[in-house]
Amino acid sequence: MAVGGKELRPLQPEGGRRRVCVMTSVIGRRGEDEAAMVALARLFAADGDEVTLLWVPGQQEPSSETMAAHRHALETTSVRLHVLDSSDRLLPSLATPESRSAAVLHYLERSGHDLVYAPLEGGLPYFTLLAAETAAFTAPPIVIVAHAPAQWEHEADKAFMDSTSAIAVAFMEKYCAEMADGTICVSAALRRWMVSKGWKARKFSVIPLLRDAVDPAGALPSTGKGSASELVVLAGWRHRDGLTLLCDALDILATAAPKDLSITAFGPFGRIMGEHSGGLVVRRAERWPFKLNLLANADLNTRLDRAARTGALAVVPARAASTGATVAACIEAGLPVVATNVGANAEAWLAEAGQPGLVEPDPAALAQAISAALDDPPRVQRIDRLRQTRQAWLDTRDPPRRRARKGAGPSPLVSIVMAQRNRPSYLKQAIAAVEAQTYENLELVLVDDGSDLDEARRLLDALEPGFRQRGWKILRRPHKHLGAARNAGIRATQGELVLFADDDNALFPEAVEHFARAMSASGADICTAFQLIFYEDTVPDDRGDGLIQYLPLGGPDALGLIHNVYGDANAMVRRSVFSRIGYLVEEPGYAMHDWEFFARASLAGLKIRPIPKPLYWYRSKPDGMFRMSNWYDNRRPVLKTFGSSQFDGAGLLHQLAIAQNTTRSEIESARENLRYTPAYRDYLELCDLEPNSDATLEKLARIARSVGRGDTAAGLLGRPAAVDVTERPDDGGGSTILVFDVLRTARLLTPRVSALPLLLVAPDGGGVFLRPHPDGAVAASLDHQFPPFFRAIEATVEIAHADAPALDFALALARPDQTIDWQRDISGQTLAFSGWMTVADKFARRSLVATLRARRKMPLSIMLAVRFAGSPNGAPTNAFFRTLTLIGD
Repeated sequence: MAVGGKELRPLQPEGGRRRVCVMTSVIGRRGEDEAAMVALARLFAADGDEVTLLWVPGQQEPSSETMAAHRHALETTSVRLHVLDSSDRLLPSLATPESRSAAVLHYLERSGHDLVYAPLEGGLPYFTLLAAETAAFTAPPIVIVAHAPAQWEHEADKAFMDSTSAIAVAFMEKYCAEMADGTICVSAALRRWMVSKGWKARKFSVIPLLRDAVDPAGALPSTGKGSASELVVLAGWRHRDGLTLLCDALDILATAAPKDLSITAFGPFGRIMGEHSGGLVVRRAERWPFKLNLLANADLNTRLDRAARTGALAVVPARAASTGATVAACIEAGLPVVATNVGANAEAWLAEAGQPGLVEPDPAALAQAISAALDDPPRVQRIDRLRQTRQAWLDTRDPPRRRARKGAGPSPLVSIVMAQRNRPSYLKQAIAAVEAQTYENLELVLVDDGSDLDEARRLLDALEPGFRQRGWKILRRPHKHLGAARNAGIRATQGELVLFADDDNALFPEAVEHFARAMSASGADICTAFQLIFYEDTVPDDRGDGLIQYLPLGGPDALGLIHNVYGDANAMVRRSVFSRIGYLVEEPGYAMHDWEFFARASLAGLKIRPIPKPLYWYRSKPDGMFRMSNWYDNRRPVLKTFGSSQFDGAGLLHQLAIAQNTTRSEIESARENLRYTPAYRDYLELCDLEPNSDATLEKLARIARSVGRGDTAAGLLGRPAAVDVTERPDDGGGSTILVFDVLRTARLLTPRVSALPLLLVAPDGGGVFLRPHPDGAVAASLDHQFPPFFRAIEATVEIAHADAPALDFALALARPDQTIDWQRDISGQTLAFSGWMTVADKFARRSLVATLRARRKMPLSIMLAVRFAGSPNGAPTNAFFRTLTLIGD
């Protein structure tokens, strides 16, 4: 249900109830960070607040059934659900972080909430806070809840910023944290990280992550005697969750741990360096003597319940932790846990709980701690801090109020600079918009850039008297292009504030007033603004006919090199800016004066703030200056500006360049390594599937069964364990028999004149039939069917006719682009050749093998050939390649 449209009505308070909006981007999946916002909404509702949970799903739009289920579940706890999937002021899809943030602003402008809580992640309240800073919207108090910012996540997962969207989100998150009425970090470790990155975090408070209560009823008390028989792995699929660290530790434990030990791990799954995380665990488990349970989808409470019911030892092998929530949940539930000493885990761990001490994120140290806890289970005590945490969150509902805006002061003179050339009809509309301004203390300087149309000159003549009466100016100059015309206009102005207005656009009546107020409220040196796009020759009468399409953030400079993040040329600039950084580029034909000028200003440390409110009509026409210009020429001055400056965001550009230009095989090194081992072909295929689809889980289950783990397969599919059946031919060394669908791709390489077919493929497992010919060898090819990194191909051959003469069989491997002359020496033309093997016996199967001297990283073609060993005797030949088997190491 869209709530960005006009049908939304402000919530009405009942009996003085506080109207609270809690935002989230995710419901019902992923991790504890997202569940915390839902828990917060329920907590406030339980305390009597009128609570709306605003769900902003972005591109992952939920189904109507999903929305209905969540709405019903929340209504039982008195929480009202709104799904924000569009705004009537934007394009239909909220596909970018900027569009989602703008939709949130539009929602809040209409909703009437008294207080707003928003996750830091994703920067949802960015434009709302920017609107408050620029006095474009009197926003309710906004409290930011910080779990795991984008920059922290990238560092913790050892990943570079690989998209402009990721860089934009990091920029938006930092601004939100610093500009909110209150910012709450869920750990002191996260706050320290923010300070280390230069965030203005001195006033940030710290409150532990809020989560739903854990039911300890099923827990089996530890006696301190005997040993635990199960490890429950509390780790996700991301690098920071430490799944590979745990596997390394289990490799060490494999030789000494109890043989009846079982390991239980959980989905949802993902990819670790390109490898499917569930496949990784099954593959690594091939060397473990333990039983392995894999449960496809489980939230933290489900995992804790499993540990409680079985008396298991929980393991948290994290390499980084921003919340410590998993360790805290184990302590709250009274479950023994071995956890790593990273990030917020140290804050969550309590000595008085009797838990094993935290260990360094090292395989040997983790293995030793697990072994000790298995041999001598700790006597843990359940310590419930939930009541204290809940009260701390309830106390956040009275954040410090934003300073009241100053009263209206003197209105500074605003000088509007408008350049024009040969567009009289547009110019009349633009001037009419200036004349309609509600702001009175302004002047207009109109610069004619050498108009040579009679109509344009006549219009200027007609405008002169009115301009003189108002004290406005018309400058008539020879044609020197836009930059020079604007600079001439700037020099002719008198105002403290200069507003550029293009002759083909039209200011809204309140535009100058809003610009001047924003400059005063924000202290910005430059203010840009949103715009409404239109495509006609006349300005629309109804603003509902326009959409906001361009959503400038105002930064960061790292993106300012790639595209204009600062705003359009219709911007207000303090006069002092020109004395600091100079004027606009005057290069003839240049179309990006605004971008280059704003970039120069930002790099010089000047403050740029977009006003997230449309203040003018922007005409988009195919013959406009921007659309007629060359993108290369437009970027050269921008590139020069950045090339002569040192700026903080340069490192992000370096990350972007590396991430987008590093080969997939290097970034996904775990996946790439699977290619080198033929026995891991199924694991490799698993990597390219959606990690949690039904097809993926079924394939993972087949792999588990093929390596003798039927119980693992049954757990993945949610079925009782069945008798283990190996589903693919495999000799344990990576051999694979080619099936009919592969054999049927065989093509004849040696066309000969024959009344009977020379090549047939039997569909019933009979193999490939080749008919020898008196003129020479008959050969066929299975193109690209010998996979990379396999070592050999083995064929079982047979003569299936009692009267057939002796035949020679051969097998070869060659590059797919290699042409073979079958009348010459074969070994010198191929990469592997079995040699010609003479078979005289009938109905006796013989084996021949072609082996590579060195494994290859590319697929090869498999060549099959037969010929008469002597002279034909006129009897049928019936030469069969019954089976073809790929052999790995």
